[in-house]
Amino acid sequence: MLRVRPMVHSLELREQAERCRRLARDSIDPAVRESLLTLAVEYGARAASLEGPVRKTLGADSDDQEPT
Repeated sequence: MLRVRPMVHSLELREQAERCRRLARDSIDPAVRESLLTLAVEYGARAASLEGPVRKTLGADSDDQEPT
């Protein structure tokens, strides 16, 4: 059960990144847009770092694999 928590947290981070991207698209202020896009990238990177160990544990350490 401990392996599930990092994945759940990474999904929350990915959702937050998507929120930042949506807000950036709707923003008319270039500085705000840039800040939100930067946050989105940071959230995505944090999510990926959490997923790395979990993906290897599950045997899916390659992005080249097609879903079945």
